[in-house]
Amino acid sequence: MKIPSSSSASAAIAALVIFGGTVCLMNVPSARGVRIGVGAAVLIAGGFLAGGRSRQMAAGEGGSTASRLAEVNRDLEKQLREGRDSHHKLEHYFEMLMANVPANIYFKDKESRFLRVNQSMAAWVGRGHPEDLVGKTDHDLFDPEHADQARADEMKIVKTGNSINGLVERETFPNGKIGWVLTNKMPFRDREGHIIGTFGMSSDVSELVETQHILERERNMLRSLIDGFPDKIFARDLERHYLVVNKAMADWVGAKCPEDMIGKTPADYFPEVVVRTGKEEDLRMIETGDPVLNREWQLELRKGDHHYFVTTKVLLRDADGRAWGIVGMDRDVTEQRRAQEKAIQAEQRMQEMIDNSPAVISMKDLKGRYLMVNRGFEDLFALERKDVLGFTDHQLMGDKAAADKFRKHDLLVAERGESLQMDEELYVDNEPRTYVSVKFPLRDLRGELKAIGTISTDITDRKAAEQSMHRLNDDLIHANDDLRSAQEQLIQAEKMESVGRLAAGVAHEVKNPLAMIGMGIELLARRIPEDDAQGLETIERMKRGIDRAKKIVKGLVDYSSARQLSVEAKDISDVIGDALALVEYPLRQARVELVKELDPDLPHVSVDSTKMEQVLVNLMINAMHAMDGGGTLTVRAFSRTLSGVRRDEGVRTTGHLREGDRIVRIEVDDTGSGIDEAIMSKLFDPFFTTKPTGVGTGLGLAVCRKIVDLHNGILELENRPEGGVRASITLKA
Repeated sequence: MKIPSSSSASAAIAALVIFGGTVCLMNVPSARGVRIGVGAAVLIAGGFLAGGRSRQMAAGEGGSTASRLAEVNRDLEKQLREGRDSHHKLEHYFEMLMANVPANIYFKDKESRFLRVNQSMAAWVGRGHPEDLVGKTDHDLFDPEHADQARADEMKIVKTGNSINGLVERETFPNGKIGWVLTNKMPFRDREGHIIGTFGMSSDVSELVETQHILERERNMLRSLIDGFPDKIFARDLERHYLVVNKAMADWVGAKCPEDMIGKTPADYFPEVVVRTGKEEDLRMIETGDPVLNREWQLELRKGDHHYFVTTKVLLRDADGRAWGIVGMDRDVTEQRRAQEKAIQAEQRMQEMIDNSPAVISMKDLKGRYLMVNRGFEDLFALERKDVLGFTDHQLMGDKAAADKFRKHDLLVAERGESLQMDEELYVDNEPRTYVSVKFPLRDLRGELKAIGTISTDITDRKAAEQSMHRLNDDLIHANDDLRSAQEQLIQAEKMESVGRLAAGVAHEVKNPLAMIGMGIELLARRIPEDDAQGLETIERMKRGIDRAKKIVKGLVDYSSARQLSVEAKDISDVIGDALALVEYPLRQARVELVKELDPDLPHVSVDSTKMEQVLVNLMINAMHAMDGGGTLTVRAFSRTLSGVRRDEGVRTTGHLREGDRIVRIEVDDTGSGIDEAIMSKLFDPFFTTKPTGVGTGLGLAVCRKIVDLHNGILELENRPEGGVRASITLKA
């Protein structure tokens, strides 16, 4: 029973009623400003004491009773002081608790109105003092959803008397932040045990919940990760009981799911020899603390089906460093081992193939160091393979120039990234040898260049044979050209002979009739009246026709004349000057500029000056006709030694030009339109002309070539690169 304290010096009067052996303490308020002792307040009522006992006390025992009452009063006052002190102390503890606990503490009545809250609760909802919340509800502080749920929970507690413990709620805080709150709510009872409300305590556990969520996500992620691994992952305690296994591990041993393996040991799934080896390994690892890294072992899953595995295991330790378990991973490397064996076999077969190749085969890294060579390489350099690998050409070869060239070729292949074929020279036993080398890039699976391969074949003998064949082929080509030229010249000579005989006959048969026709035309001309203009014009045309016919006959006579020349040594400059004098006037009329380039010390030439002038005049007149509208005519003469001319078997004289002869060359250049290459071979044929009808006879170039041939010279026509035509005469000095 609580004994309230007074704020003044007065104290409650404790009335001791001794009634039937029962002691009751009652609170009796004292008069203002008057302190009343307990003993003075004892009323001994005669009606309450049986048998007039009060009278006897009053009469006979009055002294002793008063003394006992005084002693009781003192004890009661002492107990009252101690109770008051204890009450103050409890109230101080309660106030300190309410003021300093970081959690929110609150008391509510049956209507969920706040009766009392602590300072933390007031600060959390943004109020300055706990008294500001007295009489308010959650609806005054929080959103309706939260307030309604809190009201329902509290009504349930009031109705059932059951507490709500450890409730974690997602809540929107007064500052707008969303977080998590841990709440405990209990019924609030009076002294008689009746429920008069609720009280509770809530704490902000947002950070704890978020940490829990993060840990949960990480656990799920880790679980997903290990279950997604194809490797067999496990964790065991020191007695080898499985604590954690992944799906791959469960599938491997034939378990329904990973959970079925928890608590079991490897002896439940593996052969005795595997279990024994693994146990010894675990004990050794526990004793030494050294992990097991990539231990390879073999297991026969089915008869004849051997698989290879690699195991890695490490100890699990607690915060104090004590080992409490083992975590490990088993990886099936059967396919890798089989692929490795196949690669080794393939490499061995490849090495055997290249060792038996007649070519010299090697492979270098990008720094020029040998990675692989074949037996042909060893034989070529008289070195063993172990003395070659890891070294460069400069370290192995005494021929530094060859080593530099090999390195240059390797870098070229690396730069271009493609195969290249090239010839490489090397001195072997002090004799030069030639190799055709195919160099190619070697790349890894990612396509990155890693090495340069080389396949070299000795082609020294083949190259010598090829050079010999090339020389023979060239000789055959030249001989064939000579035969073809001789054949063409024989055909041309025979054709010219036939044309000459025909021309001589035609000239003889035509000359006399032309003379008779000319005499008749002269007779007719004298008989035509002077006023007959048409008749006179007809006579003139007939005369011109007779003149043209005579000109043709003269050309035929010149072409078919005997090959006899009046040859004597002449200064060719004088012959050229006489010819230029004959064409100087026509050139000026045609607006053609004349350019002379004659060497001052030209040697004498044995020529028929009249015939040679005829040739030069004909060539210059042809050049003038080719420059319709004007141009430049260049006449050039110089002397040199003849080269590049082989013996001409088609020439019937012994004085023809030979290699090394001293010659004089005369060139006549024009700036005309040039000659169509398609008709170039026909220019020297009799009666072939590119001039309009009535302008040329087609005999000029044929006669010129015949005259030059009679001088054992050469007459050529060619188009100039800069435009126009060049006519050249080559004569022996």
